[in-house]
Amino acid sequence: MTMRTRSGADQRRPSEDEELVHNLERDQFVAETSQPVERAALSRRAALWLWALRVFAVVVSAMVVYTFAVGLH
Repeated sequence: MTMRTRSGADQRRPSEDEELVHNLERDQFVAETSQPVERAALSRRAALWLWALRVFAVVVSAMVVYTFAVGLH
């Protein structure tokens, strides 16, 4: 079995913005990354799935808490 290497054109080069972020000082990095990001535009179907996932997480969390509480007695 032979190993093939990627050519230079296939390798992903970081964008200029990514390179600049890596060269920032800590306080500059925090200031740059703490800016709010716009909400993503989701379809109605995707939004419903995310709400279903939230409800599921709450139900499962309640079940875990209940099981833990019952196990204490």
